[in-house]
Amino acid sequence: MLLRPQRAPTSTLTGTRAFTLFELIVVLSITTILASIVAPKYASAVARYRLETAARRIVADIEQTRALARASGTTQVLSFAPSTHSYSIVGFVVGASRTGDYTVRLNQPPYSVTLQSASFGGMPDLKFGGFGLPADGGTVVVRGGTEARTVLIDATGAVTVQ
Repeated sequence: MLLRPQRAPTSTLTGTRAFTLFELIVVLSITTILASIVAPKYASAVARYRLETAARRIVADIEQTRALARASGTTQVLSFAPSTHSYSIVGFVVGASRTGDYTVRLNQPPYSVTLQSASFGGMPDLKFGGFGLPADGGTVVVRGGTEARTVLIDATGAVTVQ
């Protein structure tokens, strides 16, 4: 018995289906409408996230300054500069360079917010005495987009974000 090799089935273009131009335009229109609705909400959420992160960073650095004052038994200063949207822990150096104070610039990534104001007894410097108590309570206001957060420091050194 002779076996004949079988032929591979041939394909024809009549069985395939493609998208019509109308279907493609409808899908692109729906995608554009959804993107125009979602984009502002996404931008707002990112701005709110950056603002919350900046406020938490300020709280953490206030606590760091307070802990440094307690550990050293000396006055420690956290100096805010609203004009440059930054603040520094005076005399605290991080890293190998040892060429300046520990500084955070809030108007640069990852925060990209503005330091609107900082006032502690009328001054922009928050001073903690050797026991970790602030010389004066006060507020720090940061703004991102249309929202703002206020960091409150009371006379006992407790810090809250509003």
